[in-house]
Amino acid sequence: MKTLFSQTNRRILIIDDTPAIHADFRKILTPNTDGEADLNSLEHSLFGTRQSSRLNFQLDSAYQGKEALALVERALADGHPYALAFIDMRMPPGWDGLETIEHLWNADPNLQIALCTAYTDYSWEAMAERLELGDQLLILKKPFDTLEIRQMANALTWKWQLAQDAALKLLSLEQTIEARVHELLKVSHLLQYDALTGLPNSTLLGDRLSQSLAAARRHDKHLVVMFLGLDRFKRINNALGHPAGDEMLKRVGQQLLKYVRESDSVFRYGADEFVVILSDINHPQQTRGIAEKLLSAVRSPQSIAGQEISITASLGISVYPDDGFEAIDLIKKAESAMRHVKESGPNDIGFFIEAMNQRAREQQSIESGIRQALQRHEFVLHYQPKIELSSGRVVGAEALVRWQKPGHGLVYPSEFIPVAEDSGLIVPLSKWVLAEACRQAQRWQAAGLPAIRMSVNTSAIDFRQRDFVEGVEQILTQTGIPPCLLELEITEGVLMQNVEATMTALNRLKTLGVRLAIDDFGTGYSSLSYLRRFPIDVLKIDQSFIRGLSNDTNDAALVSAIISLGRSLDLNVIAEGVETEEQLAFLKTHQCEEGQGYYFSKALPADSFARLLAVGWAEQRDDS
Repeated sequence: MKTLFSQTNRRILIIDDTPAIHADFRKILTPNTDGEADLNSLEHSLFGTRQSSRLNFQLDSAYQGKEALALVERALADGHPYALAFIDMRMPPGWDGLETIEHLWNADPNLQIALCTAYTDYSWEAMAERLELGDQLLILKKPFDTLEIRQMANALTWKWQLAQDAALKLLSLEQTIEARVHELLKVSHLLQYDALTGLPNSTLLGDRLSQSLAAARRHDKHLVVMFLGLDRFKRINNALGHPAGDEMLKRVGQQLLKYVRESDSVFRYGADEFVVILSDINHPQQTRGIAEKLLSAVRSPQSIAGQEISITASLGISVYPDDGFEAIDLIKKAESAMRHVKESGPNDIGFFIEAMNQRAREQQSIESGIRQALQRHEFVLHYQPKIELSSGRVVGAEALVRWQKPGHGLVYPSEFIPVAEDSGLIVPLSKWVLAEACRQAQRWQAAGLPAIRMSVNTSAIDFRQRDFVEGVEQILTQTGIPPCLLELEITEGVLMQNVEATMTALNRLKTLGVRLAIDDFGTGYSSLSYLRRFPIDVLKIDQSFIRGLSNDTNDAALVSAIISLGRSLDLNVIAEGVETEEQLAFLKTHQCEEGQGYYFSKALPADSFARLLAVGWAEQRDDS
């Protein structure tokens, strides 16, 4: 790269074999200015005129071309090059002016040249044959006068300086552009590649898959899309923390890359999902063999955070052109096949079939229906009573959502809640359920009915919302329900996700005065330590254990133990799914406090529940 100089440069090299010529140049360009300075000062003091300034040129002399070349090379090495050289055309016995210029420009291409020549020297055409005559060479015909020398020295040294300044600006611009290009390339890489695994991400997947499909079409080849989802990956995050989970994701990516062919591609598609593109596939058996190798690679035990960890994956496959022609269709169908594998039994391989597509369309239809139902107020709440077993009084109600779908009647939660959770619509739906349940409890009290506790189910997705506690507090304020009459039912699994954050949220809810219940107790972690640690008020024994009371001694022993555990921790114990007199008798004998189930009543619309509350369950049962 050329060395650039930002300082003003007035260095001039005089190259002539006649010493008198050097003396003439010095008289013209560096005259003795002492007397002139005195005259200027006197003129300024007498007449007030502005003192003139003179350019300061630095002159060096060379008497032969080779000597000049040495000076130019030394000046460049010292970082103080010459801006201009006055060169005589004829300098016997050495190089003439043209040869000297050739050597000087070879050493310093930026040097400005003033060639001093007589009419009897080379013609312009002859010089043009020897040199590339550009804007760095001017011809000074002999004889010349003082004004010509000064003008030429001034103009050419300024020209040298302007050229250097322009080069400096160009270099700065090039460096800025280069830095910007590197920045854009870095941003582009971040946008197209996963920062954790280093694999191309979903953004790049569409482009790469489209290119692969174009190649497959040209060469009449099959192409396979594999959608791989890790099974129960959240357990690693919950048990060992997110750093361990991140390390497992990196290891999975590395294993996948190790077992695919060079012609294949691996992408990180989602949090715990990967996509593999297989090009040039000849038959399905080849596809299954590669898929089995990938699952086996993922299952390989990994040493992470001081523990040997194994994980499995479910893998769905779609094939071009059998299952579709477009990138998006093939990805969706491979994902549908993977979801089907997860639901039917994880750690397996599944090929897409059209029935899966039909199911995906049905789920999409349900999702759209839920959105409309929220807007059209098609959801309703039914209330299942909770009975105090010792007295038969109705002491609480569990709010259960139903979808009053036009043309279909009541749709039960099992048909739409999973779709609501997958789509995120569970959040606005749960907010509506909580608010409506609280409003209904206040309506009953306003009608003079006994005050009862209102229980509302809380999903894991609801609980993970940052503003969940604030939302509960807002609903309490808006509806006016006493916080002690609101009971939030939370599963054991929710409690064990991000324990510290969960503990903070539970304590804030308790500060509000809200009661907290563990739903389906006995089906999850069932740890005595977390019962002591979390601010829980109620244990709800899962109905599967109640159902087995009459014919399974293990269930009977477990229910008895849970009731005793609740009493020892000063917790209220409720039995779900009570359906027979025999079950009720067992629960009473073991001093279970409350019961809920079809033996007492199914979930009722608000007006029917109001009548039950007004009469009382025991009285209504006696009347019937």
